[in-house]
This record gives sequence, structure tokens and C-alpha cells, in this order.
Amino acid sequence: IINGDNVQLPFLSSRNDASSNGPGSRLRKKILSPSLMPDPTPGVSEIERASQAILRALLPMIEIDDGNESILSDDFVLLRNNQESGGTNPLFVETATQLGLLSNPNIPSLVQSLFPDSAPAPCRRFLRRWLLTPPPPAVAESMSMLVSALKEDGPPLPPLRVPPVGKVLSLIRAGQASSHVFRDICASLEATISIIDQFALWDKRGLVTDSLLEILIFESGLSAEPHSLRSRCFDCATIIKSVVMMQNDFDDPSSDFGDIIPKAYFERNEEPWRGRVSRQKMLNSYQSVEDAARELADCVARDFWGVSDVNDLSSSQEQKNPVVQELFNNIIAIRTIPKWTTDPSKYYHPRDRRGQILRTRYTTEAVEQALTAYVDVCDQAANMVTSKLTQLSDDLCNSPDGHLAAIVQSAHTNLILSTAFHHASAANIKDWNLATTQDGIELSRFIDVWPYWMDKSCAVSNTFDLNGMFLLTSPNMSGKSTLMRSTASAALLSSCGLCAPVGKDTVMRRFDTIFVRGASADVPSENKSAFGAEMSDIASLLRSCGDKSLIFVDEIGRGTSPKDGTCLAGAVLEDIVSQGMTGMFATHLHGILDLPLNDNVVSCISKKRMAVSEVRNNENGECIDIQWTYKLEDGVCRDSMALFTAAKFGVPQRILDRAKEMSFAFQDDDGTSEVDALQQSSSSTCSLAAQSFVVDHNLETAAAVLEEFVSGEDGRATACHVPPTWSPPASMEGRACVYIIELKDEDSRSYYVGETASLSLRISQHRAKGGKWKHSTVVAINVRGGKSAARNIESVTIQKLAKMGFEVISVKDGTSVAPIGRN
Repeated sequence: IINGDNVQLPFLSSRNDASSNGPGSRLRKKILSPSLMPDPTPGVSEIERASQAILRALLPMIEIDDGNESILSDDFVLLRNNQESGGTNPLFVETATQLGLLSNPNIPSLVQSLFPDSAPAPCRRFLRRWLLTPPPPAVAESMSMLVSALKEDGPPLPPLRVPPVGKVLSLIRAGQASSHVFRDICASLEATISIIDQFALWDKRGLVTDSLLEILIFESGLSAEPHSLRSRCFDCATIIKSVVMMQNDFDDPSSDFGDIIPKAYFERNEEPWRGRVSRQKMLNSYQSVEDAARELADCVARDFWGVSDVNDLSSSQEQKNPVVQELFNNIIAIRTIPKWTTDPSKYYHPRDRRGQILRTRYTTEAVEQALTAYVDVCDQAANMVTSKLTQLSDDLCNSPDGHLAAIVQSAHTNLILSTAFHHASAANIKDWNLATTQDGIELSRFIDVWPYWMDKSCAVSNTFDLNGMFLLTSPNMSGKSTLMRSTASAALLSSCGLCAPVGKDTVMRRFDTIFVRGASADVPSENKSAFGAEMSDIASLLRSCGDKSLIFVDEIGRGTSPKDGTCLAGAVLEDIVSQGMTGMFATHLHGILDLPLNDNVVSCISKKRMAVSEVRNNENGECIDIQWTYKLEDGVCRDSMALFTAAKFGVPQRILDRAKEMSFAFQDDDGTSEVDALQQSSSSTCSLAAQSFVVDHNLETAAAVLEEFVSGEDGRATACHVPPTWSPPASMEGRACVYIIELKDEDSRSYYVGETASLSLRISQHRAKGGKWKHSTVVAINVRGGKSAARNIESVTIQKLAKMGFEVISVKDGTSVAPIGRN
């Protein structure tokens, strides 16, 4: 054991070594209370404090043969994470949370974005684990090749069944696997056989098959080769099918003697065991049940119906069915003694399951004996089914042919392929692409990166080269955190061999660690303030990241005084740059721009900002509004525009005015004003804030929004205005279009946004409603791409108008945007 410096302990455990533990190995977990963690101490890292708490809980559970020997915490050392060289380390909790891999209602789920809604839950769980503990580079490349093949020209696939491997193995080893479990196993085995056969025809070179098997070996820890895997799956499926009745063999009805005995009674006693084990394995049991059921029917026909032939009730003296089924007591009886009987004395009250006499029911000794015999043989048949299934479990466990291994590998094969298939389908729908990930390159080129939770048609993409550290300053709400989260998620997905919301020519280096530190929040359960939690994560970053790491640090130091926060952020920035880390460092502490950073550090920092656009009055050139473009550009930003953002979110004007007045009193410790250079900016920001949302809610403004969304590479689109009672031009008929209707009265205006391919008919239908609709004005514009494109533009137009304060009455159509798909 080597106890060196700079030990690494990822917060999330990596995969077990399945090759040593084998299939079905169990991992026992003990959750430690945060109250057991030692208090923070200078010079003692969080990883050391965590190890102390773990050892305190571990030592009492260790049993030692020699009672005189004792183990102390000093006998344990931390080992380096045994991650394959060149791979990406497991994610830290903060990183996983910021990227939507751990539950956080404020951050969109990354896993949900990777699949269509129809994807099964096991696939989602698989990819979540895959991303939390990224695979080695070779396995990631195999996943990339598999997804790429399925995404471009993959073959049709059989139904993929994914039984829960751990649960299935536990049931088999305990001898408690049901016929339903075995059918799922058999379906998985047969799907694996079909996959191997299909890939042999489609994948002539065997590259995709090899990729699938490499992932299978990594996930299962068992060696795999196509011919051997197919043979073992076939043998295992054959054994199961020889015992278990398959779905297509479900022609095993319960006994039925018409009205003589209610069919529900036979179903209640026979359905628990019928249709589970092959009839050939239980011929004697089936024959015994059939004989007992026939005898019971004969007795009931004679004593309850008064006939000798169960197939002929025409001679019965009963006008309606006399037989009553007692579900709770599992018996059949009659309510009264038959009037036609010549021997009333043979009828008596039966007893219930607790031995109490049922005084409202009657039976005979012959019926009761036949009933008891029938129930006994049904119980024997049920026991025989259990015995056969238990024996099948034992045969699979004890077989030297590796049947359990075949079950494990077939389940993993189905899960891997199902995951890759559904992810490839979602990538095609959303126009996501596979980036090229390489080792040994310094420059990463991100092409058209956009947020993973947004559709491409609604998002603003960014293209940039990332080499070294970006010092990112920008106004509030301008998209810097979104850019960082988008870039980090794209890097993680690409490192794991998955599609990402990037352009096709994206190339990035392989990073050993991806670290994202976002906005702070306190952690009461661990006695950490927001600043304490922030510093804990920064300590983890500095301890675990190096020159091959990709890091994203967002607004550190804001949980303490501006001076201390600025200096601390500057020191952290200087250290991570000097270590050669790559990434983005975002801040609103603009004093960091003036700190005396080391010269060798300054040369490795690229100063970036998020661009904003000013909207000016055409008459006097005065700036009347500021719009965020969400585009990355070179430069610095010293004005976070907090008052402007506050105004947009409804902070009262009196608060903004008072904040402006107070800003002039903000001074440094040496008495010089820090806002002298910003007074003019502050003044203009406040005035902008006061008028920024004075938007003209009229049809011209709404039409401009519609034109903005429809305009493309061919230039600015122009909407057609249709005055009240007028008809739209004939040239717009027969083509998809989006329209806006303005409904006016003396006190208000409201707007309706819709789409249609028959504008004239649709307008006439709206105006036929009468009232405000009758004299409404319409603007319309044709849309390329058909109905799907028109629906998208309809949705985004509704969303934009609603955000601008328009009263939109067709909000239901703006709740979602359909993915635009591939070009």
C-alpha cells in the first residue's frame, strides 16, 4: 500500500470490478449521518475528514480472529483512484448536480434530454450511471461507433427485453424465480440471438458487433465472443423453454363444465398453476386434476341439479342455477334442499374455513368429498409447478455451461443496444451530433454549442476555440452560466461516446476531470454556510484537477465581502491557470480585472464577455432598451446591469431610484469612490430600467416578432396585413403560414396566434365568431418547411409575445416546441 500525496477520492463511487466479483455480486452500503463528520480544521482537507468518519464507522464492524489484535485508524491509508490512464474520472457531486444528473428542480435533467419520451426507465438509469462514472476511452469509442451506426443506417431491431439482472439472479439463486421471470429471461436470450444474427448480416466488417461486445465485456465483466455468446444463449433458452410454458403456448384453459359448476370456481383453483410449466412436464398432475374435476361435476349434477349427465341439463327440475360459490371459503353449495329429492336427509350444512357451520348453505357427503379431492389435487399441481421451477433454477445455477453468465450477458446486451438505439433516435430528432474526441491535442473547437434542454430552433448557439482559461464577465441574465453548463455537458457527453448538442465538426481533447462549480447554497445538514460549501468545492477542485482537466467556476467569492471575495477569486484563478487547467471562470467581481496577476498567468487568460445589443430610438438615437444576444465575444464587461435586470423582474421604481442614490456612497477603504467610472453607466442603466419594458403592445410589434422568427438566410421576411373584412391574397393559399389576429375593444387588446394551410378559410371561421373577432385585423406570413415548421414558429411566437407582456389568448399552442430534426 502506497500512501502518497495528492490522493484522490471521487465523491461518486466508480464501477465494481465485475471480472473479479462475477455476476450478481452484491455491494452493501451504509449511509453515514453528516453529524459524524469531524468539524472543519485548518490544514485538514475534507477528504481526510471524510476518511476519519468512514473509519470510525468501519472499525466496529471488523471481526478479527485473534482477540488480542486491534486495528486502529492509522493502519488505513487512502489509495489513488484506479482509473484507466487517459479516461475521465467520476463526477463530483456538485458537477453532477449542475449538469442535471442528480435531482435538482431548478436544473433541467440531462438524462431526460438524451432520450425520446418512449425510452424505457432502465435505459435512463444506465446512461445516468454511464455519465456519473465515465467509461474508459476505448469503451467510450465503442459506444460512439455503436450510436453512430444506429444513427445513420442501423438495421431494424427485435423487441429488446431488459430484465433486472440483480433481482433475477437473486431469485434464481434462491430458487424463487417465477415463470414470468423465466419468460422475461428467455425473451432477452432470444433477442440477443436475433441481434447477433442480424448484425452478422448487416455489419459485414464486424466493427459494430465488436463495439457492442466491448461495451458488454466492460459492463458485465465477462468475456464475450459472438459465436460463443449465441451458442450459450441458445442452450440456456432451450433449457428454459423445455420447462416453462412460453407466451405463444398459452392454450391452457381451466376446467369447464358449463352451468353445472361456475367457471369462476375452476379458474380460482387452477389459474395459480396453469400456464406456468410445460404440460409435458406435468402430465400426471394435469390428468389428476381433470379426473377430480370430472368427478366433482358428476356429483354436483346428481345432488344439486338432479341429472345424471353433466352434458344434458334439459331433464333438470331446477328452473335456475342452484349452485352458489363461496369465494372466501373456496366451496360450492346450494341455498336450500331441493324439492325434487327423495332423500332430504343426505343434505347438511357445510363448514367454513374456520370450522364454523354455514347455516344458509347445504351440501352432500359425495359433493364434499369430491370437492376436497379436487382442491387437494390442485394444491399438488401447484406444488409440482413450484418444484419444477425450483429445479430449473438449480439446473441453471449448477450448470457448468455458464447459463447464469449467458443470462447476465443477454440482459446487458439488450440494455446496451436499447440505450444506444433510443439515444440515436433522440439525437436524430434533435439534430445532435457526435463530436470527435482526441488525446494529445491542446485546442478544443466547439462548433454551434447550444443548451441541452432547448430545441435547436429556439436556442442561440456559440462557436469558439477553448485552449486555456476564459475569464468571463458579462451582465446579469446574459447567458454566461448557460454557456458554461452547455459546454461542460457537451464535453461530458462526448467523452462518454454520446451525441451532444454541437455541430458536426466539433473536436475536443479528452479531459481527465470535468468540474463544474455553480451558484452557492448553504448545506444545513453538513453545517456549511453557502460560502463554506463553495470553499469546500474549490478545495476539491484544487486537489483533484490538473493540466488535463476541464473546469467551470461560476461566481465564487460572492458569499463574503466584495474585497475578500475578489482577492480570493483572483488567487484561485491564478492558481488554476498556473496549473494548466482549461475552462471558464465567470465573475461579477470586476475588481479581479485590476488585480496584479502573475505575468505568466495573464498570457494564458482570454478575456471574454456575453454580448448585448442596444435598441435605439430612430429619431434621436437614444438607447431605449438593451437586449441580450447570448453570444460569446472578446472583451470585458464592467457593468453587470443589476438595476436593469431588477427592473425587468418587477422591482419597484422607488427601489431602483434609491439604489442609484446609494451607489454614490460606495467607496473603497482608502476613501476613493469605486463608482466614479460607473456613475454614468449607473445613471443610464437606471433610466433604461425605468423605461425598458415600455413596449408598444400593438399589431406592428407583434408582426415584427413573427417576421424575426420566419426570416432566414434569404433575408428579412415581411408579413402581410389583412384589414377587417378583407380577404388574404390568393398567393398565400395552399401553403403553411402563421398568422396573428388582433382583437380590440375600448379598454384592451388581445392577440391570437395560429397556423394553417388555408388562410382564407381560417380567417372566415374566426370572424364568424362575431364580436371582437368580426372586425379583427390579421397579419400573416408564409413559412417554409410545412406544417411542422409552422407549428414551431407558432409556439415560439406565442412564447415571445407572452414574455413581452402581450395578452395572448392562444397560450395552449405555445407550451411546447417540436424538435426540428436533421436537415
